[in-house]
Amino acid sequence: MKKLAAACMVGMVVAFANAQESDTSWKPLFNGEDLTGWVSTGEPDAWGVENGEIVTVKPGTGGWLRTDRMFRDFELTIDFFMPEGGNSGLGLRGSSGGDPAFTGFEIQMLDTYGEEPGLRNCGSVYEAVAPARMSVNKPGEWNTYRVMLTGDTLNVWLNGEPIHIDTKLDDRGFFRSEENPLPLNTRATTGYIAVQDHGHAFRYRNIKIRDLSVDPEPAGMVQLAPGNIDGWFSRDAGEWTFENGAIVGRNGPGHLFTEKSYTDFELRALVKVNTHGNSGLYFRTVPSEQEGFPWPTGYEAQVDQHDPKNYTGCIYDRAWPESNSGPITQDNAWFDYRIRAEGDHIRTWINGVPFVDTELTNFSEGHFALQSHHPGNEIMYKDVRVLELE
Repeated sequence: MKKLAAACMVGMVVAFANAQESDTSWKPLFNGEDLTGWVSTGEPDAWGVENGEIVTVKPGTGGWLRTDRMFRDFELTIDFFMPEGGNSGLGLRGSSGGDPAFTGFEIQMLDTYGEEPGLRNCGSVYEAVAPARMSVNKPGEWNTYRVMLTGDTLNVWLNGEPIHIDTKLDDRGFFRSEENPLPLNTRATTGYIAVQDHGHAFRYRNIKIRDLSVDPEPAGMVQLAPGNIDGWFSRDAGEWTFENGAIVGRNGPGHLFTEKSYTDFELRALVKVNTHGNSGLYFRTVPSEQEGFPWPTGYEAQVDQHDPKNYTGCIYDRAWPESNSGPITQDNAWFDYRIRAEGDHIRTWINGVPFVDTELTNFSEGHFALQSHHPGNEIMYKDVRVLELE
């Protein structure tokens, strides 16, 4: 039986490798020559390419090396070479600001050969879920992760052995200690793929992806708040700051506007509101000219988990989903918002789920604006990105 099981496992691995070679939906994330498509959060020269491998040139100074595009659902493979005592990680659905291990989550890379599975050992969803088995090779050898992530379900194989099978991204997880809960189901639902420089000489190769998202992110999206809120202006009440990679609005009512105006576009952002929070992502809008009346003139993509009519994903008082089934988001949890405006054709999606698909003829051009609705309100927007359409 053991020989049969081993033969079956080898057959599965070979079949998977052959499928990768023949399936044109697989794309390289690393071209084997340079770091095109990757962004360092540390020193610019901390990462390099040698012999077709990504290497930590100056260990301890690189932070994270992440993709320049976001991914929600995908299948991914990556080989990693770990030195003795090595520590690194594979960041999934992380944000451009903050620690990807906690804005999204991290699949641990750690020299724990021969140890028992644990919340921080190799193969774990770091500080959240232990792997089913310890499948990491001895230090000084190559390892291979295969990851499939769809919605709230995670599957991971390490060196061909299943270590997470239909693992749910649920209420497990904490930040540094169990006294600081940080549930997986409150973290970003889309984000960057990254590898970590923890001060050890790791090497990475054969990084490939099959994007399974229903709405893959198009190339060429531009960050509207790349590290600060320069290029934005505020009106009326509301306190606006930039904290841990997020635009944060408190109290209100007030709005934060882009200085630039837009006509046709695709806009994507990660959004979170506090308990009974209320916000809106305005587009083709202009500030109010009426004294004492803070509400802009334009379209508002609503952010509200409690309004039975104008809930998250609706265009406030103008357009709703045909099913009108209510919000799929929750307070104090990140979700990704997508808005596309092409002429009079307006569409919205939440976490890739279509909401509004309508024709609106009221406004053709204007600013983007973020809303802080009332006293006690707190809203956060991360990785606000736009692609202008011709």
